Amino acid sequence: MAPPLPPFPLDPTLLEAYRLKAGRRLPAGQVGAHLRRIQGQSLEFREHRRYLPGDDFRHIDWAASARLGPLAEPLVRTYAAEQRLTIAVSVDTRESMRLPAAGRKLDVALWLARAIAGVALASGDRVLLHRLFATEDALEEFSGRRLPARALAFLERAATQPATDDFDDAAILRRLPPTAVWIVLTDLYFDDPQGRWQRLLARAQEGARWVILVELDSWPAERAMLLGPTLASGPGLPAGPVRRHIDTDQALMVEQRVSTHTRGLWEPARRGGIDHVQWRWPAEPMADGGAAFFTDRFFQEPVLARLFARRA
Repeated sequence: MAPPLPPFPLDPTLLEAYRLKAGRRLPAGQVGAHLRRIQGQSLEFREHRRYLPGDDFRHIDWAASARLGPLAEPLVRTYAAEQRLTIAVSVDTRESMRLPAAGRKLDVALWLARAIAGVALASGDRVLLHRLFATEDALEEFSGRRLPARALAFLERAATQPATDDFDDAAILRRLPPTAVWIVLTDLYFDDPQGRWQRLLARAQEGARWVILVELDSWPAERAMLLGPTLASGPGLPAGPVRRHIDTDQALMVEQRVSTHTRGLWEPARRGGIDHVQWRWPAEPMADGGAAFFTDRFFQEPVLARLFARRA
């Protein structure tokens, strides 16, 4: 069985202070950044107004705009803002996420899922925790003001149970309302020969959903491990390990291929409702298992700060 999830590195008081600070980022009477995206995106229509730079083009009412004539500015539909969101967090738990040995991507992803869920629940939101590659026990819903024990148990199972090769796209799409926020935590080290992932990513942006794709990029740590003489063993090799030298040109070629592959999994599916965030590992081994790296990135991530902004 895979090793259990290491202890959560954030004290609850730090998370509460973070939540309160995020809520004070905007002047009184204004709407938080994620609610500013949600405003005009619930099912209750409010009014038309002229298009402004930065508006989501999906909210342009082309029929109403055409009635004003060809020279008129487009009209945008606006709706009543919703205070209570559904925030879904999908975690990739495949084997590649269990690397590198010091500071596993999976540990950081599950810590991040726990932190997001805790802050979201304390803010009054509904939370979905989801295993992206699973066929059973893939999704659970939580509400209330505190992270319940069964949420912690779900994260622990995600750390130890093996993943499948198939996306659980049906379950997550059924549970996302039109104004949901979907956060995906993955290294994008998977193939999508039938385009299922890109279709899922595109469909998740329909309506007024906000998709936050957090790419966990451990290549710097992997590159540091590969450079120089490396012992390799396996099928087809002579008995005993073989010493192979990986030079910088070879490492650069691998990095370029990895970058091309990962960009190809999300960029073509962009529909105007996605933020791509990259958490890039340091080259030096993480003696603390990635706790300091996670803590630093979580508190400095601007997209998450926007997510938790609220009406003052």
